[in-house]
Amino acid sequence: MRIAVTGGAGFIGKHALDWLTEQGHELIVIDDLSKGRREHLPPHVPLLQFDLSRMKADELAFHFDKAGSEAVIHLAATHFIPDCIRNPERTFEINAQGTHTLLEAVRRSQVSKVVFASTLDVYAAVDEIHSESDKPAPGNIYGLTKALSEQMLEYAVRAGDCPSVVALRLANVYGPNETNSHVIPDAIERIVKGDEPSLVMGYLGSARDFVYVKDVARAFGLAATRAPAGFWALNTGTGTGVPVRAVIRKLQDLLGDERPLRENAEAFRKFDRASLTPNVDAIARVIGWRAQTPLEEGLQATIHDVLLKPAQQAA
Repeated sequence: MRIAVTGGAGFIGKHALDWLTEQGHELIVIDDLSKGRREHLPPHVPLLQFDLSRMKADELAFHFDKAGSEAVIHLAATHFIPDCIRNPERTFEINAQGTHTLLEAVRRSQVSKVVFASTLDVYAAVDEIHSESDKPAPGNIYGLTKALSEQMLEYAVRAGDCPSVVALRLANVYGPNETNSHVIPDAIERIVKGDEPSLVMGYLGSARDFVYVKDVARAFGLAATRAPAGFWALNTGTGTGVPVRAVIRKLQDLLGDERPLRENAEAFRKFDRASLTPNVDAIARVIGWRAQTPLEEGLQATIHDVLLKPAQQAA
């Protein structure tokens, strides 16, 4: 299958490209490399270095048809929530306008399937397990731009512009090759640095569904190749919430750090929520996907990646 991947040089993109390449698909990547890395692409995969949010739909459609793209995996976004809050206009431009441009290009091209990276942050900040039937009620600007994008994607199906669209509502994705300082890589770096008498983190009272990036990459690949016609919003996670405090302590155990773990109340953020856990029955039913990587195994791989980088940079 010929597949275009926007944001393919990023964190999830790197692993999605690896999985799709192993399966024999023909790929092109569209990425402005503002966060992504050229080395994340397999050598034979061409890179079109464009800012999707500032492209014209006709130009993007031309590149889709030139490559013979049958499907698009749309990962290009700004998703580090503190950055989104600091830069709301640019967040809308990248996340919402970028999706609109992509859909206009799909309408004008031979692309017949779109798989979109959405988020569990489209749900209300209530302490319950979320199902796809729950009405979106985002509590931060990142979730809002993703909810708006989902509405555009659903409309594209209704209007006949694209026969099949899947929005994968992602849980907390972690693993090697992270390009933003989310909680797990941040905690690893603080533990390794070890220059304080205690390990001080932000809000530790929450529970999150931590899903390994290689499992998520497989979900995107299966959605692109297996999803039926129509619009599908699918929760993508393990289905199990794990206390953030327990994850940090597991990292300390794996790294041999015996310091006390302490919360810094001043680092709490207004968008922090008590829990964010999905029901994942629908994605198993629709595309046959379930997360497979145990948390400890994924954490060990992430630790190895974080520790390896300084040695690679020194070399």
